Amino acid sequence: LLNFMPDGFFPQASLAKGGLANGWGANALSFSDNDLAEWPVSFSEMETAYKAVYDRIPVAGPDRDDLTPHLQGVYPSQPPVRLSASDDQLLKTYERRKSALEKLGVKIGRARLAVVTDPSRTDACDYSGRCPWGCPRGSIYNPRLSTLKQCEAHPGFRYVDGRLVLALRSRDGRIEGIRYVNSATREVREEPCGAVFLAAGALQTGAIFLRTLRAAYPDAGPHSEGLMDKTVVRIPFVSLRCLGQAYDPRSFQFNRLIAGVIGEFAPWPSYLHAELLHLTGLIYHPLIERMPLDSRSSTKLFFAIRPAIGAATLFFPDRISSGNHQMVREHGENSEKVAFRYRDSEDKEHFIRQSVARMRSALHRLGCVTRGVVRSEPGAGIHYAGTVPMGTGPKRCDAAGRSNLFSNLYIADGAAFPSLPSKPITMSLAAHATRVARLAAL
Repeated sequence: LLNFMPDGFFPQASLAKGGLANGWGANALSFSDNDLAEWPVSFSEMETAYKAVYDRIPVAGPDRDDLTPHLQGVYPSQPPVRLSASDDQLLKTYERRKSALEKLGVKIGRARLAVVTDPSRTDACDYSGRCPWGCPRGSIYNPRLSTLKQCEAHPGFRYVDGRLVLALRSRDGRIEGIRYVNSATREVREEPCGAVFLAAGALQTGAIFLRTLRAAYPDAGPHSEGLMDKTVVRIPFVSLRCLGQAYDPRSFQFNRLIAGVIGEFAPWPSYLHAELLHLTGLIYHPLIERMPLDSRSSTKLFFAIRPAIGAATLFFPDRISSGNHQMVREHGENSEKVAFRYRDSEDKEHFIRQSVARMRSALHRLGCVTRGVVRSEPGAGIHYAGTVPMGTGPKRCDAAGRSNLFSNLYIADGAAFPSLPSKPITMSLAAHATRVARLAAL
C-alpha cells in the first residue's frame, strides 16, 4: 500500500494504529536553541508547547546531573528508571574518571525516558522485562493507548480505520477534499474537508504533498525539497569490571544511561546524543549462534559474560541537502511509486569518524573493550524529516507549519523540520504538532 521504491535508502513505515511509536525506545529530550539554529523558530517560541507535552507525557529522569546544562527544556516528573548492576558500575567508573572523559567532550548521565516509575501509580513500571513486546502495564508512553484515547473522549472526534490517504484535492489555493483508498476494497474515494493537519509521518506526508502538488501545479516538479534521517552507529563493548556479575532478570529493557559528545562541530549542533545499553533480557539467541563454539559451550560462555556486554549507540544529525529528496514516479499503467535519493555528505562522514573515535576512547577509559562498529543503512534510522520543511518556496511551509501554497493545509509532523538534530525526536514532534494546532488560523 505504501508503494515505496528503495534505491539505496531503506525506509521503515507502519500502518498500524499508533504507527512506529509502538516500537520506540522511550527516550525523551527536547531541542535546544543550539539544535534549532537552522529553524525559523527559537526554543522560547517552542517552550510553551514543550511544557504542554511534558504535562501530558510522564518522563522519568534525574533532577540534575552532568548532562542537565545541555538538555534545555526537559522536565522530568518521575524518578529515574532503575539501573542494572552493570549500569551502576559504569556510572561509578565515570564519576572517578570524569576529568579524563571531559577532555574528550564526553559526559554520561541517567536516561530521560517516557516511563511511569512512581510506585504510587497503578501503571508504574514493575521491571517485568516485557518492554520490547509492549509493556503489559502501559508504563511506557504509547500514543495508541493514551493520546488517541484522550482524543476519543472529545465530542466530535472520529477515528476512521482502514483508509490510506493518497492525496488532497485543492482549488484556488485551498484544500477541499481528501482522496483515500479503502484498504479492504481498494476503492479510491474522496471526503470533503475544511482544513487538513497532515501528520502521516514525514515520508507519507511528503508523498501526499507531492501528489497534491502535482495535480494542482503540474510544472512544480516531482521531487520534495528535502529528505533527512539520522545515521545510527553502534559500538559494541565488553565492560571488564562487570564480568562475573549477577544478572537481574527483572530490569528495564531499553537504555538506562545516555551520553553526550559535546564540542564545536560546525555546521552540526554542539551536542551529539548517545545511548548506553548493557544487555539484559533482550533476545540473545542470535548472539549465541554466532559464537565460534558448539551450542552448549557457547550458551555457557554467553551467560557468564552477559552482564558485561553492551553497546554505545550514536545518533548523527542531518541537514537538508539538494541531492537528498523523495519523488513520485510513474510505475506502469495507473500506478506510481515513491522513490528516494539519499547520500551522506563528506563533512558528515568526517563528523562521524571524529565522534566515533571520541566515544571509543571514552569507553576505553571506562574499562571497556570495544570491537568494530555497526553502521545503519540509509533509512534505517527511522527519524525521518524535512520533506515539506519550514522556509520560503512553494514546496515548504511557514514557521507555524502552514503550507506556503495551500492556506488551510498544516504540516504537523517532522516533514516540517528544516534540520534534524541528534536528540530523540518524539517530544519535539509532539511539541511541533501542539504549536501548529494552537497557531492555526481556523
